[in-house]
Amino acid sequence: MRVSLSPVRSLLVAALLAGPAVAGGGAGLAPPFSPDPVLAVAAGTDGQGRPVVAWIAREAGLEHLHAARLQGGGWQDLGGVLNEKARSNAAKPTVHPGPDGSVWLAWEEGSGAAHIDSYVMSNLTPGGWTAPGPYALRRNLSDAGRSRSFAAGGGDRPLVGWTDIGTLIRTYPSVVSLRIWRGAGWQVTPYVNLDPRTPAFMPSVAQAGSRVLLAYVEGATTQSDLWVRAWDGRAWHTLGDRLNVRPRTYIFLPQLRIDPAGRPVVAWLEDRQGVDTLYVSRWDGRAWRRLGGPVSAPGRLASSVSLGFDPQGRAVVAWNEGPDGARTVRAARWNDSHWSPLGGALNADPHADTDHASLAAGPLGVLVAWREFGRGHWRLQVRRLE
Repeated sequence: MRVSLSPVRSLLVAALLAGPAVAGGGAGLAPPFSPDPVLAVAAGTDGQGRPVVAWIAREAGLEHLHAARLQGGGWQDLGGVLNEKARSNAAKPTVHPGPDGSVWLAWEEGSGAAHIDSYVMSNLTPGGWTAPGPYALRRNLSDAGRSRSFAAGGGDRPLVGWTDIGTLIRTYPSVVSLRIWRGAGWQVTPYVNLDPRTPAFMPSVAQAGSRVLLAYVEGATTQSDLWVRAWDGRAWHTLGDRLNVRPRTYIFLPQLRIDPAGRPVVAWLEDRQGVDTLYVSRWDGRAWRRLGGPVSAPGRLASSVSLGFDPQGRAVVAWNEGPDGARTVRAARWNDSHWSPLGGALNADPHADTDHASLAAGPLGVLVAWREFGRGHWRLQVRRLE
């Protein structure tokens, strides 16, 4: 279902924004209005750097996608329910800037909470959201097969890093490829795997100049390596060596971004003495250089990695930290030689559980969004960082 922007709802959202200043280096900012339980949260920017937050809310038994953009000091609703079909369930939204200044959303959608069979994407144009149907990738996939990522390439051309599982390809255990939108269909590249007999998963795609880069994990779950490879239009080329600190270990949630200077940067979680730990590396033109040591606190479980860049182009990461039931929201910025915490625990309630920490970072500043448990259900929260 396609809907145009709603000025009435925009006014309602803006009217709810008055709030006190928040201690710890952040500015007071109420979240977009969402009275229903929130299942997932994603933040990002449009192509002009304005923060956009998307979330999935359970409404009348259905899981609906919503989005709002911060502009003029208030949140503008971006069209009500954004699902392709209002009676289907949406999941796992992501937000992406478009090269023309617009914003893209990508998400999963299916007929039941445990049966997601479409990966769809839509671009906000002056006339409203584009219909996701032409771009939709539809498969009856298991959880393993729902390992994919999206980026808006040059000319607002969708790019998707895609995982096919062995039950579908009937040859190899799990392979990753790139899908490039060509205006009337998808071009599919050869597999990115260094060894197609070894499972690959968790792709993260980004465009750097004329090249498309793909970060991904290859290997058995607890014996994996993290690689970045570049597609030049004809073949894959490996960018440096593996990124992980310890070879052949457990790796989770790699996130590849291109900084304002055009350098690829990757954040990921890696096992460190039995604890998922956050690391970040940057490509210097010849090799991957780790930015400091572990970003997350030693011995504290990290999750929900999100990577971006502040107005000065410095890397910023946000994550959740701690055990299930007591996870805090954290953020840090790379200051040339070390990671500086941004605001300590960002939770609205420091004792509440949180997850889905996500960054909207760019030339207009840094904002973190997440969901937080309180008053019996999960609520959307945002925090603007100075």
